[in-house]
Amino acid sequence: MSNLFEKNMKNTAWILVLFSGICWGSLGLFTKNITILGFSEMEMLFVKMTIATILLIPILLLKDKKLLYLHNITDIRYFIGTGICSYAFFNWCYMKAILETSLGVAAVLLYTAPAIVMVSSSFLFREKLTKIKCIVVAMTFLGCVFVTGVLGTEDATYTVKGILFGICSGIGYALYSIFGMFAIKKNYHSFTITFYTFVFAAAFTCFLINPTQLLQKIVEKNALFDMVLFSVVTALVPYICYTKGLSHMQASQASVIATIEPVVATIIGILIFQEGISLQKMIGMALVLGGVIIPVISQKSKV
Repeated sequence: MSNLFEKNMKNTAWILVLFSGICWGSLGLFTKNITILGFSEMEMLFVKMTIATILLIPILLLKDKKLLYLHNITDIRYFIGTGICSYAFFNWCYMKAILETSLGVAAVLLYTAPAIVMVSSSFLFREKLTKIKCIVVAMTFLGCVFVTGVLGTEDATYTVKGILFGICSGIGYALYSIFGMFAIKKNYHSFTITFYTFVFAAAFTCFLINPTQLLQKIVEKNALFDMVLFSVVTALVPYICYTKGLSHMQASQASVIATIEPVVATIIGILIFQEGISLQKMIGMALVLGGVIIPVISQKSKV
């Protein structure tokens, strides 16, 4: 019976990770609407993490209050890793990279993450570094380059500082899969990992903004519903789904499947913001989709 359950979870793990990538792809939609109200990126990050933490507490209490407990106090390092070293760090570096270069360049450097996860996982978790994995990572990275439109555009500016921030954002992004996998191997539930990720990310970003002024701004702008929806769709649901999927597949596979995010963002840009569609973007989306489908087929053939 347990073997059957494990088999079913392996079959559905990719769906959870794919869904998380789709949710993350909607980030731009929410960000554009909320920045119009006068909120900074760091304020949005803090509110998103705080609301997600508050919403997750009753879920954990109803499911099993033991999910709030750590097995060992030293395990806190994994959640400092997912919350501060990954989530807070990569978001800060990503925003700095955008300011120093451009959105396209920053996005491309962010999506060096799957390659970082693949190489790191081969050493840390003994995941095999296969030809298919290398091809898939190359496909998704090249696809992201095309989708973001960084080639052949005058907006693509480069500075040493910007490139460094961009690479650091990719490293930070990759660290969630790595620290998350360490926590999974310590038998932590996906809810527990997600909860403590949010707690540490919120605690860290709290020092980078003024919480009192932020609360006043939310009330004045009547933005509470927008912030809750933003938190649920781009943080609470996708992180639970990604971490659950990660517990039943290799970290390198999960990081590749999640690269569906820029494709979704591009589609939203075309359908909602009337952004232009080009052959370059179409080729990029095809490459990313191909890179996502290959590990899914590979996963199914092994089950």
